[in-house]
Amino acid sequence: MLGEPKRAIRSLAVPLSVSYLITQVNMFVDSVWTTSLGSSVASAIATITPIYWMIMAGGTGLGVGASSTIAYRLGQRNNQKANELAANVLFLGLVVSVFASVIVFFAVDPVITLMGAGDIRSECNDYVMPYILMSWILILNGIVSGLLRAEGAGRKSMIVLALTAIFNMILDPVLIYGMGLGIYGAAWATSLAALAATVLGLLWYALDKMQLRLGRDSFVITKSNMMEVLQVGAPKTAESLVNNTTNILQRIFIIMGAGTIGVMLYNLPWRFVGLAVVPIEALGAAVIPVCSAAIGQRRYDKMFEGMRYSAKLALTILVGMSVFLFIFAEPLMSLFTYSDSMLEQKDRLVWTLRVYCLLIPPYGFYILGSSMLQALKRSLLATEIMMAWGVLKLILFFIACHYSFEAIIYALVFMHFLSGSVMMTVAFRTARTKAREAGVLSAV
Repeated sequence: MLGEPKRAIRSLAVPLSVSYLITQVNMFVDSVWTTSLGSSVASAIATITPIYWMIMAGGTGLGVGASSTIAYRLGQRNNQKANELAANVLFLGLVVSVFASVIVFFAVDPVITLMGAGDIRSECNDYVMPYILMSWILILNGIVSGLLRAEGAGRKSMIVLALTAIFNMILDPVLIYGMGLGIYGAAWATSLAALAATVLGLLWYALDKMQLRLGRDSFVITKSNMMEVLQVGAPKTAESLVNNTTNILQRIFIIMGAGTIGVMLYNLPWRFVGLAVVPIEALGAAVIPVCSAAIGQRRYDKMFEGMRYSAKLALTILVGMSVFLFIFAEPLMSLFTYSDSMLEQKDRLVWTLRVYCLLIPPYGFYILGSSMLQALKRSLLATEIMMAWGVLKLILFFIACHYSFEAIIYALVFMHFLSGSVMMTVAFRTARTKAREAGVLSAV
């Protein structure tokens, strides 16, 4: 990770791409199993999913904070400080999970009412309850992955994420159909799979198999250590929370424009968008520790090399994925339309996926640009862009819902082109400013 940046990014991004791909395939399997239960269940999962991602936001944000700050300290060869930061982020994860569970428990019913999804209330409650009970393990799962990425252990991070997905795919049919738990079983499958994989990751640290050491001397829980992690992690968590709050509010307008079935039409084709940007999410996750370590070494030339390389690679991947999904949209959407209630929606699902192909490149650059800002310890900038984007998107959705579902989708495409271009521009300008402030003009 402290060597040549292109090689370092590839060595992290390839195994992360595999693990993220398995995770996305797992989400597909989840969708295939649950859509067979009927369109009401599919609509409930699509409607309440932002609540799940809001719980996960704590683990995602703290994992990114750990990845950036610990890699920076390792770049300085300050291993003891890196160990202390790792211990502090685990402590923070447990604290955050308690607050997340309490808040979500009391917020679920009001949120369902706010979205106008009362007709599927029981299904929504069944799906979200296991996540409330197991929030601590969902958050720790994200943190452990971040710790592994921080020290460049891409393969082990891949194993943790891959095992989560594989266990989930095994447990899904057992709990949903074998034990007759339905949508409730789908959520428990995800939670129990995260538990198994997280235990493995923590076991590596307990047995001293990693560069980071989590012994007694590492558990120096101080305000300064927690604030160093939160400097990057809190804005990332806030960004995820803002994004998912926006997703909840936008469902109000989708339901106004197309009913609860509209949420399913909006959400299911997005599964393929999630697949298309998997390599970019992996690139972004790799850029954070590699560029953070370069900054710790004061090698801004390596930082810029890593940023430019990832941007060029991202462009090639995103355009290729967009073309592929546009051509094969109809057979791909057939995966979700084998029940009678879903088959009648096939044409609209295909149309939505093809329009989504237009926003895949800018969406990918938004993800990559946000990761670059986190590597630069300017996560707050990414959060501010997300907040502005969210407000403007809701305004456009409010206007569009008075016309049609199709108008909402076109508004979404426009917003992604705007956010992607802004995020990448801000990321590179911030990098140049940071290099100038450090007096490394030759790197700019």
